[in-house]
Amino acid sequence: MPACCRTPESLVQPKRLKIDTANLQCGMYVAQLDRPWLETPFLLKGFEIRDAKDLQLLRQFCKHVYVDASQGSLPEEKVLGARRKEEQYASVLAAPATRREHVPPAGLARRLVDTLARLDRNGVLSRFLPASHYRNAVPTHLEAPRAAEAYDNATRVLSEMLEQLPQVKTIDAGRLQQAVGPLVDSILRNQDAMAWLVCLRKRDVNSLLRQTGSAVWAAILGRHLGFERSAIETLALGGLLLDLGNARIPRSIILKQGPLEETEQKIIRKHVALGLEMVRTTPGLNADVIAMLQHHHERNDGSGYPKGLSGADIPVFGRIAGLVDCFDAMTTKRPYAPARSAYDAVRELNSLSGTLFQKELVEQFVQAVGMFPTGSLVELNTGEIAVVTAQNRVQRLRPMLRLLSNADKTPLAAQKALDLRSTRRRHSDSDSRWIVRGLDPGAFGLDPKDFFC
Repeated sequence: MPACCRTPESLVQPKRLKIDTANLQCGMYVAQLDRPWLETPFLLKGFEIRDAKDLQLLRQFCKHVYVDASQGSLPEEKVLGARRKEEQYASVLAAPATRREHVPPAGLARRLVDTLARLDRNGVLSRFLPASHYRNAVPTHLEAPRAAEAYDNATRVLSEMLEQLPQVKTIDAGRLQQAVGPLVDSILRNQDAMAWLVCLRKRDVNSLLRQTGSAVWAAILGRHLGFERSAIETLALGGLLLDLGNARIPRSIILKQGPLEETEQKIIRKHVALGLEMVRTTPGLNADVIAMLQHHHERNDGSGYPKGLSGADIPVFGRIAGLVDCFDAMTTKRPYAPARSAYDAVRELNSLSGTLFQKELVEQFVQAVGMFPTGSLVELNTGEIAVVTAQNRVQRLRPMLRLLSNADKTPLAAQKALDLRSTRRRHSDSDSRWIVRGLDPGAFGLDPKDFFC
């Protein structure tokens, strides 16, 4: 290009990256806001984020900003990495039509491996799949003891931390991360063991400690979406902290048996701000964890709080947090309501798809946990009662079962394993079996906890 046609270096526009304020980090250089500078308290048009106060103000006044990757003390690669992460998570939850437009067709080798993997019941091919294709590598009955140990340890750590909050006024992020590690390890080895365990533990847990369940469901969804391990750990850690602020809400309100009065509802809603005060001053927590806590009560249709955000204005991790928190609350015994069965909770989420929660996200969650989640009691067309022991990732309505009763509902002397995939015939066949409905725990005198591996 002739020299006369070149743009002087002094006039070249800096590379500006649009980044959600939930994902901003100290050291980034903010070059442009999503609103006029005069509508904000920032004195300079362009500045480096120095501390937590800057982050808090940006998140208060803006939904996103434009960061100049070439300026600021944060290395350019880290700024670019934050942007790539946003694009990755957004593309995973994009509408199917949008995803088809941007994702090139899989190569022949990739499609062949995927096809073989669906036929690979024993998981022999799993070691050849990329890391984002997680498969159960350990049988449920072998993983169950380790799942129980990891879950109970995380709950114990969270309980001790909540008890200390009135004195220490902060949380130990390092200790929580250590507790999250074994939880994620177990879920990556076999998510069914942990899912079954959560369904059992949630019916008896103190409502102040139910967030271990949210951590598990968030990690299971991240696993299903193919997130890298670090992102799954972030989801689990954020899940543990969702209701951190409840520790500073009067217990008389938290444990109230009946409906809350308007004043009490306003106090309950303050738990988001109270939790944010603690996590924003806690070193070691990344922006995605903060986004989960900050936005887990926002709703897709704008009916949530504290800011009434809607749709894509809610960060991806915030959308995930809202969904798993709702599912976990439904399946937890609370002062004012009994625990719902996991099956009923999934049906309820399906009814809220496209209104309170993003449709694509609900679809992915249901695929992750199953229409009949592991640990659910179900009734077959034959009248037999069974408990779901593992999901079938290809045929979602035909999971692995353990038969508990005969057709007349009398308990079996010896439980029998049943893979509904092997019974798939015409409904007119006399020996064909399928699930006709989910049951509440305790139906017909049968409780899944009595049959946990």
